[in-house]
Amino acid sequence: MLVAASGGLVVALPIEVGMLLAIVLSFVHSLYAVARPYCAELARVPGSTVWWPPGRDEKSEHVPGVLVFATAAPLTFANAQYISDKIMAALAAAPAPVKLLVIEASGMIAIDYTGSQILQQTISRLRSRSIDVAIARLSDTRAQAEASRTGLIAALGPQRVFKSVEEAVRRISLGGGRRKNMKNDRK
Repeated sequence: MLVAASGGLVVALPIEVGMLLAIVLSFVHSLYAVARPYCAELARVPGSTVWWPPGRDEKSEHVPGVLVFATAAPLTFANAQYISDKIMAALAAAPAPVKLLVIEASGMIAIDYTGSQILQQTISRLRSRSIDVAIARLSDTRAQAEASRTGLIAALGPQRVFKSVEEAVRRISLGGGRRKNMKNDRK
């Protein structure tokens, strides 16, 4: 759609004006993608340690009391409140009370101060509701440094930072092993 609109501008208008408007359109589209990033609840792929957005007709496993939330964007002033609102909406929509929120952060390739502060406020609100919060797969070294520098790691607690979602779920929610009360779902 963006390509067709840009092409139409270049063809319909004088070349300089069409090109300029196509560039502006592309820039606005990019800003929107950062300000309103893809966010999803993840579920475990049965028989594995992989956490993935469940498909409509795919089997998935949910751990009772655990919500795994992923966002596919850097955490910045432009999108932190949106991400926080999406987290709160996912918690409200959960079929059972959530005791652990795991933020899958492989998409967070950068974290700015304001974004970090907003997420820290969300973490504080969740903890006041007795919801534990962990972060997993914050793999980008620049994002790790920014998370430390902005106080995000301190707010979480270094013992709440994990290399995988599965590790976070097992260590915090399941006490080191998989429970037998896993719930298989179709989503």
